[in-house]
Amino acid sequence: MRIKITLFVIATLLFVISLLISLREPEVIFVHQGNEFTDIVVKKFPLTQRGRVKWWGDNKLYLKEKYGIPKADEFGHYHIFIFDIGDGFKKNSEADSIWFSFSTTDLICFDEIKSEDRCIEKSILMRVTRKKMGETSYIFDGD
Repeated sequence: MRIKITLFVIATLLFVISLLISLREPEVIFVHQGNEFTDIVVKKFPLTQRGRVKWWGDNKLYLKEKYGIPKADEFGHYHIFIFDIGDGFKKNSEADSIWFSFSTTDLICFDEIKSEDRCIEKSILMRVTRKKMGETSYIFDGD
């Protein structure tokens, strides 16, 4: 009987935790647009690859209307990098402001933010790329 109660409590806790995680509402914090490259800083992004792709599909029109993204180049290509806000914006500690820099600080800074706290850690959650003939690909953190 004691084992059944313990298993029930564990199952209930797992259910509640998974429910809370699934109800997280992602929030766009900042968008930086440069040519065909776009950086989106978010918090509470979906945890699964499936959830991330679904979020992109569900919010593509909203992002187009509010931020004018994705912005394709003359060939119809675009690259979108979605970053985790993590611990928030930080001060520039000798970080390069170019995302593909060889800096060892692992920060990306946004010059259009007029504050000392304008950098985030380079934690890419997902990359969305459209290339040849409108084909969209998704690359996730760790891929």
